[in-house]
Amino acid sequence: MNYIIDPKVFSAVFTVPATVADKHLKLARGEHIKVLLYIMRNMSANPDNAEIAAAAGLSEYEVEEALLYWAGAGILLPDGRSAEKAEIKAPAVKQNAKPDRADVARRGAEDEKIRYLLTETQMKLGRNLKSNESSTLVWLYDDLGLDVSLILMIVQYAAAHGKPRIGFIESTATDWVNRGIGTIAAADKELNQMAMSEQAWGIVCSSFGLEKRKPSKNELKLSLMWTDEWKMSREMLTAAYNACVDSISKFDMKYVSKILENWHERGYKTPDDIEERKSGAEENKSFAAYDLELFEKMLNSDD
Repeated sequence: MNYIIDPKVFSAVFTVPATVADKHLKLARGEHIKVLLYIMRNMSANPDNAEIAAAAGLSEYEVEEALLYWAGAGILLPDGRSAEKAEIKAPAVKQNAKPDRADVARRGAEDEKIRYLLTETQMKLGRNLKSNESSTLVWLYDDLGLDVSLILMIVQYAAAHGKPRIGFIESTATDWVNRGIGTIAAADKELNQMAMSEQAWGIVCSSFGLEKRKPSKNELKLSLMWTDEWKMSREMLTAAYNACVDSISKFDMKYVSKILENWHERGYKTPDDIEERKSGAEENKSFAAYDLELFEKMLNSDD
């Protein structure tokens, strides 16, 4: 059954930034949206956390966490600061041992944020946490100093992209700490980049007829450059793969990259552009010679 909005409800409206719908419907949780809507509806009254919690049916911690999310995203400006300065808890890398089961239980009993982290992770993964998973999550918060909001963003990404493994969550979180990713805005940008890279790698694998596997960082970088920066179509990627195999009788990622780089510099957008370049006998000869010479140089280089 299809629905339309009753025109009568437009007799009283308030404004919501378009970026909320454009960028945050996937990442923001339901309580985040509830808090933001209440604030925007009652902006002139400047409601406090207790009032928002009562109106939205949330705990004050959930309200605080939602405010941090929107501040980090640049939607709310706490204390008049710019969004870029709205830092979440500054991470400090430590190498303490992970807590055992008793320590996890103790931390959960004494800290509402820990309880919230464990409960939300279970909900996002759709299953009960194993002992080592709970231990790792508490360690990320207590020892790495990563905020609950950022940990849950990683958990949500992992669940949505078929990687609901604690190893992926831990390695991603550790990488963020080492690189100084400590705000919601920075985390959102990083997750978008990760999603784009994975999508690009999927396109490359299907275009080359390769079995999808875990790519190297360089393969992810090349895939994103080909598909996003150079706007190479699947047909062009397949043509580059075929040109590589035709020239050297095997697949070589570096050689394919050189072919695509050459085509990009020449402005080729479709396989037809390549065929036009090869149409004359003399041009065809120079085209092949260029490829072989290029491959020889590539083999002798350290790049």
